[in-house]
Amino acid sequence: MSDSQVTIIGAGPSGLTLAWWLVEQGISVTVLERETAIPKDMRASTFHPATLDLLTDSGLATALIERGTVVPQWQYLIHQSGERAVFDMKHLSEMTAYPFRLQCEQFQLTELLAEKLANQPLCELRLGATLQSVIPGESQVTVQYQSAGENKDIVCDWLIAADGASSRVRRSLGLDFDGQIFPKTSITLVLEHPFEDDIPNLLGVNYVWLPDRHYSLMRLRDTWRLTYSPEQDQDIETALSDEVARTHIARVSPRARNTTILNRNYYTLHQRCLERFCHGHILFVGDAAHLNSPAGGMGMNSGIHDARSLADHLVPVLNGEDSALLERYDRRRRTVAREEVQRLSARHYARHRETEASKRVLIWRELQEMINDPVKHRDFLLDAAMIRSRQREKTIE
Repeated sequence: MSDSQVTIIGAGPSGLTLAWWLVEQGISVTVLERETAIPKDMRASTFHPATLDLLTDSGLATALIERGTVVPQWQYLIHQSGERAVFDMKHLSEMTAYPFRLQCEQFQLTELLAEKLANQPLCELRLGATLQSVIPGESQVTVQYQSAGENKDIVCDWLIAADGASSRVRRSLGLDFDGQIFPKTSITLVLEHPFEDDIPNLLGVNYVWLPDRHYSLMRLRDTWRLTYSPEQDQDIETALSDEVARTHIARVSPRARNTTILNRNYYTLHQRCLERFCHGHILFVGDAAHLNSPAGGMGMNSGIHDARSLADHLVPVLNGEDSALLERYDRRRRTVAREEVQRLSARHYARHRETEASKRVLIWRELQEMINDPVKHRDFLLDAAMIRSRQREKTIE
């Protein structure tokens, strides 16, 4: 007999949204999280319309909007000239209840979910639980973990690996995680300075071009996030140093050079995908299953989409349908990860980070053509807002 129907490793956005959607449908869930508190992870900060649509019924979309910044327009901005290519989400008004990007730290979602799950008798969230090993069986999985210095185990019918890019579940099974590393690291600073007072026509999301470099500048509720790439061959310690960080800040706004830096992080950028998301009674979601460039803000959103799809396929199996149904989850989400999310995020990465003048001219011409043609404008946003990838998923059998 199992200790729980479903055990989820990882209390990030993918793991906790999946837990919520399962307990809503009467499934018992245990979540194991190695940290002793819900992580205050600030890595992701963009919620796309397709994701907010999924979070509507639970009330989470409304709660996140109260904690974040609604961005109905976003832009590419040439810093010196002030030229802009503005994308207007109103073109999606007939496709979504949320025709905007929401800028809000991912921990806002996980904290909301942890609060909701704490009141659910079908869910147990075990913090400070570090996975040691996974023992697959024919119809159950044994999970061995350590908590407060004690070795423990739990037997479940289904194990969900939602434990991120360095997934211990994936490594425990010895699975290949093929792909590539992008050539540039990403540095993100969280800043107090009111950049909107310095830069004319600044919007909530801005991809800023300087002659020889690029920045992303995004508004959260009370702060701004500035993202940049280190110089060629610059080590991470130097790239994160106060002197270098403030030099980058001053390039965007000289008045901001001495502002308070609330947080600083670096991220190595990968594009990887498992060959299969289903391995017997062990299933993968989010970064444990696939990775992409953060350009365009699709990673966390894609993981939440994985969770919704897995819940839709796993609940019928738990209620007696053939487990072969999960093969469709694998086909759908693996196809979307490779052919939609990775393709689009790689394109965003190349567009945002191009510094060669002749190539920028071509990109700028393409951007202007898109914003001035309502059909192309809407078509571009359907991809960027992840509405099209959700539509495509439903066509895959």
